[in-house]
Amino acid sequence: MTLLEKAMQAGARRIELCDNLAVGGTTPSYGVTKAAVELAANYDTTIMTMIRPRGGDFVYNDMEIAIMLEDIRLTAQAGSQGVVFGVLTAEKRLDKANLEKLIVASKGMEIVFHMAFDELSDEDQLEAIDW
Repeated sequence: MTLLEKAMQAGARRIELCDNLAVGGTTPSYGVTKAAVELAANYDTTIMTMIRPRGGDFVYNDMEIAIMLEDIRLTAQAGSQGVVFGVLTAEKRLDKANLEKLIVASKGMEIVFHMAFDELSDEDQLEAIDW
């Protein structure tokens, strides 16, 4: 949280909040998210919270999708303005069915599709931009 406040003091207007950077980032706790949102209100900074239950690939099973849906609910409850996530199929294509679930759960929050985008083929990246 110390570095978070320093970033805001230095002029950061948007923060992607995550935990466990060693694995590319995972979902931060409710308490960390709530504290970050409260701090950000003093600096007019937007908090975008990563929704990712584990490191590794972006292919998630049903239990992990359920965890992500609950994390989105808690993130919204904590006051985060947006969420950052990505979900792919085993073939490294957009997992549109599960992405739709996550988008619906986000209820109008700002949404960013994160690092999973880099694992798409060039052709699929173009499709993803328009999707």
